[in-house]
Amino acid sequence: MANSNSHPLDSLIINAAPAADQEWQSVTGVISAVFDDPAFDKNKYAAADIAERIYVLVDNGQLDSSGNMRRWRVGKIKRLANA
Repeated sequence: MANSNSHPLDSLIINAAPAADQEWQSVTGVISAVFDDPAFDKNKYAAADIAERIYVLVDNGQLDSSGNMRRWRVGKIKRLANA
């Protein structure tokens, strides 16, 4: 899924997002899961950086979304069926 133009956070986000056949996960839940990943650099990135990458992945069709993405507790995401 990752390509040469992908951001270092993209694979962490995609791995943290639930599969297409699972329940939707809130943006806050995915951000939290990325923070818990041992590969995440807490000194380099903040929650807002993860959220910005989530918006990009949704806009690029790499994640599916439901609700208002800018409201982290309301917006929900998951991987696409073909991802």
